[in-house]
Amino acid sequence: MSLDEALGLWAEAAQDMASAGLSRAAGLHFNCADLCNQVAEKAVQAVYLLRHDRRAPYDHDLHALGDLVDAPPDVLAALDALTPYYPGTFLAHTPAEQADDAITGETVAELMDHARLVLRWARGIVLTAG
Repeated sequence: MSLDEALGLWAEAAQDMASAGLSRAAGLHFNCADLCNQVAEKAVQAVYLLRHDRRAPYDHDLHALGDLVDAPPDVLAALDALTPYYPGTFLAHTPAEQADDAITGETVAELMDHARLVLRWARGIVLTAG
């Protein structure tokens, strides 16, 4: 059962990646950043689910989640870059009406690269597990 659930969760991450691209194109920078954060969380959770038959306990620290699955250093660095864009964290310091303007187009492009890296890494584990 965990393989099916892991595949489903990874597929959700892939859908979120596509949605992030649409948000970026529409200039919705915060939504794009939030979706990139979700891509990473779901992709890493899919790996954890595959290995442990349950989701990992999670407090929105993507690096800690990556540590639980022995993610390689480049993935951990990507997770570090994405962690600040969890809405509860980001909006605690930035008013919601200023969120899109607080994130530059360059930053959004970097966040998408980080999310793609995590998604590709997880794909290599989850899609080859069957």
